[in-house]
Amino acid sequence: MDAAAAHAFAVPPAATQRPTTALEDSITLAAGVWLLIGTYVDGWAHNNLRNLETFFTPWHALLYSGFAACAVWIAALTWRRHAPGMRWAEAVPAGYGAAAAGVALFLASGVGDFAWHSVLGIEQNISALFSPSHLGLATGGFLILGAPFSAAWQSPRRAWQDLVPAVVSAMLAGMIAAFILQEFAVFARHGLVQTYTSAAGSQAAVTGPTSASIMISLASFLVSTVVLFVPVLLLSLRWRLHPVVPAAMVLVPSAALQLMVALRDAWLVPLALAGAVLVGVVWVVLRPAPDRPARLMAAMGLAPVMFWAPYFAGVALHDGSLSFAPEIWAGTLVWAGLGMLALAALVLKVRAAGVPDPAAN
Repeated sequence: MDAAAAHAFAVPPAATQRPTTALEDSITLAAGVWLLIGTYVDGWAHNNLRNLETFFTPWHALLYSGFAACAVWIAALTWRRHAPGMRWAEAVPAGYGAAAAGVALFLASGVGDFAWHSVLGIEQNISALFSPSHLGLATGGFLILGAPFSAAWQSPRRAWQDLVPAVVSAMLAGMIAAFILQEFAVFARHGLVQTYTSAAGSQAAVTGPTSASIMISLASFLVSTVVLFVPVLLLSLRWRLHPVVPAAMVLVPSAALQLMVALRDAWLVPLALAGAVLVGVVWVVLRPAPDRPARLMAAMGLAPVMFWAPYFAGVALHDGSLSFAPEIWAGTLVWAGLGMLALAALVLKVRAAGVPDPAAN
């Protein structure tokens, strides 16, 4: 088991393909932002518009034109590296192999999406997130947006300024995961931790939760924690991050999810900002780095606790009280921290058992 896991997480050997430059990765990223905006605008339409009855919509046009930009650019990068007698797979830039597969998957899923909508109609609400074609689109987009991060991972000696595309790439790939898992997105709504009751002619009042609502809330916090903090963990395994980086990486997706639901709970955005600032403080105090595993584990265990704490406090202030008893909301914070601590410990153990890092050679 340890040997198989070590192989999966081991730093890959130096690629035989020509690596990309920071400028080329930045262009990939620009096309990826186009694709991501189209994804979230399409999500906005599904969340806020009724009677969506056609595949041919402005938001689909934005989504698929962004994909076309990504596909054309990745094809151009491959074409420029191809030489006579070389297999086309060998011409794909280092770190872009998964993105090339993502292009193929996205294209096939787009065709499937058109067929699905033509036969079965336009999905609404959570059904849209379970559609096989939408899951294929999300996976393809995830692979495409992760290309600059993967390329930088295989070129560890890049200057810090050349790593900006990798940082943004990891965040954007995480935002694709946040999008497809939006029903678990904590900052998309505040009802996850509140249960309301109302009598005729009176305002809704906060009441005690059911066991089912507690479990749904805990699952939502755990999923949201993984989606937001795993990209931070992956970057931290390879590079020492400025405190602004992890703060931005948890703030931007949270704000984007609230925008996607038309700011139905706009007051949650300042709470996300407060939590992001506290995450930055954790990085300032602990100074985690790839060669400081204890500090890295401590930061990954503490950061989710600090990030979610303002959420609970803000919801309590907004509604006057919390449905959750102290042991429930405090336990949820602890579970979120323990989850990321366990993941950090696991990947650090696997890395320690893996092959030597080529950056050290």
